[in-house]
Amino acid sequence: MDTEVITKELQKFNTTDAAIATMRQNYMGLTVKDLDDREGYEKIHIARMDCKQKRVQVTKKGKELREDAVKFQKAVIAEEKRIIDQISPIEDHLADEESRVDEEKERIKAEAAAKEAARIQARVNRLFALGCRFDGTLYSYDDLFVPQAQIGTLDDARFGDICTAIEKLTAEKERRRIEEQALILKVQQEQEAERQHLAEEAARIKAEQGRIEAEQEKERQRLAAESKAIQDEKDRLAREKKAAEDATLKVEQDKLRAIEMETAKAEAAEKARLAEIERVRLEAEEKIRKEEKARIVAERKAQRRPDKEKLLEYARAITDIPQPSLKHDEFIALLATTTGEISQVLADLNKRLEEM
Repeated sequence: MDTEVITKELQKFNTTDAAIATMRQNYMGLTVKDLDDREGYEKIHIARMDCKQKRVQVTKKGKELREDAVKFQKAVIAEEKRIIDQISPIEDHLADEESRVDEEKERIKAEAAAKEAARIQARVNRLFALGCRFDGTLYSYDDLFVPQAQIGTLDDARFGDICTAIEKLTAEKERRRIEEQALILKVQQEQEAERQHLAEEAARIKAEQGRIEAEQEKERQRLAAESKAIQDEKDRLAREKKAAEDATLKVEQDKLRAIEMETAKAEAAEKARLAEIERVRLEAEEKIRKEEKARIVAERKAQRRPDKEKLLEYARAITDIPQPSLKHDEFIALLATTTGEISQVLADLNKRLEEM
């Protein structure tokens, strides 16, 4: 096969240098501006497909021509390679442009998916932080719940409302717990203060009784001393009388009887006087003790009256608090139990206040 024939046969590739130059001129300047440049991307794709089609046609035609002869085959292969070497950079350029856009799309898609997963996980973390439970399907807190399938679909405002509602429920529970603890602590403190006050009052009364008993013992000893002095005087008189009896027995006997009568009268009068003094003293001491006790009780009541009235007012205020209207049985039962316990505490408080 001579050169002319070969040249003629090679023309069957139907892809001339001029056509390739046109492709180069038309396609090598094509680029994609950004992800939104759909028109540029489409032009790149059409151009690449055109290059690919021509390359495939050349390859196919080359295979047909190589069958004629070895020499012709070599010429065809050389021409095929020459043409492909010129087309390949164009196709590679276009493929790079396509790949760059496709890879950027995939990156953006993966980044969006990761961002969405992080957003959903942040919502789940917030629900758990608020004390929600998860049963495999629902995230729940008392009567509030969020299906797992809706974690990602709820808008931010609705999800925020749910979290706010949970926070309000938690705050209300904590407020009630603190109030109950404060009430219990206050009652305990008042009971302890009352116990200490009663102990101090008992100690004071006991000390006062000790003082009175000491004074009574002192008075008893004084009276005993006076009685002994009288007895000593009687003994002295008896000795003097006995000494005088030797001289004037009869006269002295009459005188002695008179003296004894006078002495008996004096002793009786003295005993009556001492008894009256003891009675007056005891009555005075009893009166003083009663007046002091009454004064102390009155002062204590007067000092404690404002606190007593405040506690009574506080108990009435708690009793007047309206009960909430509830729908669920477990909360109705809890309210009934709590109301009963509060009523018992208030009844005990009122009873103790009446006794104070």
